[in-house]
Formats: sequence, C-alpha cells, structure tokens
Amino acid sequence: MPALSQSTSLAALRSTAAHLGITVLDAADDDGPWLGEDSAAIVVGGEFIAINPGLEDDSLRADVLAMALAITWFARPRETGHRGDITAASGFILISRTRVAGPLHGPGKLAAMIASQHGRDPASAAFEYTVPVVG
Repeated sequence: MPALSQSTSLAALRSTAAHLGITVLDAADDDGPWLGEDSAAIVVGGEFIAINPGLEDDSLRADVLAMALAITWFARPRETGHRGDITAASGFILISRTRVAGPLHGPGKLAAMIASQHGRDPASAAFEYTVPVVG
C-alpha cells in the first residue's frame, strides 16, 4: 500500500469513523479539566470522539484518532471478563498524549493496525488512556 500523506491519513480515519457511525469532532472547550495539557481526546459511549483542538499536527491527530477508534472496540459499560476489555461504566475514556511503545495486545495493538491500514506508522498509534470515575 503506498504511503498516504498525513492529512490524507486523517481524512481516511475520519471517513472510517463516519462509516462506523462514530461522530468525530474537535472538543469545544479546550480549557476543560479533561482537555488539559496532556489530554489528546475523549471517547464517549463508543459513539463520539472529541479531539483536543490543541493538537495541531495532522499526524498526531491521525494517531490519536486511530487509538480512539480502537478504544471504541474495547469499551464496555460493565465488566465482561474478556481480556483487553475496558470497563467504562461512565461511558468516558480519556486518551493522553503519552505514547506507548510497541503494545503487544489490547487497544494499542489494534490502534497500530488501524493506523497502518490508513497509511500511518503502526508503531506510532498507541497512547495511554484512563477511565475517569464519575459520580
């Protein structure tokens, strides 16, 4: 597969998200507590992905979007017992800007595969994530 440009990779990932019924948008409030300096995106209920508007580099945005798409696959509202599932009772999962090198399984591995299929470096798409406790 020929390499895609950074903006073409991002457009292809956005198209994939739309095809899956996932809305991708820039977060409206870049001063919010979840979009601090280290925050890259938030995944909400597996249906929405809000990307920090402070991410100005298309390659970084593409990598973060690949990770967010992977997280939508693994996120569950309750414990399932399946290896790799992310239990997010609140429906919110935060993705940081901190990359994870060479994940062997889970959403980081899937993110690398998604990124690769969209013209990105497969080692570049895994990021740390957290499930905030809301309540």
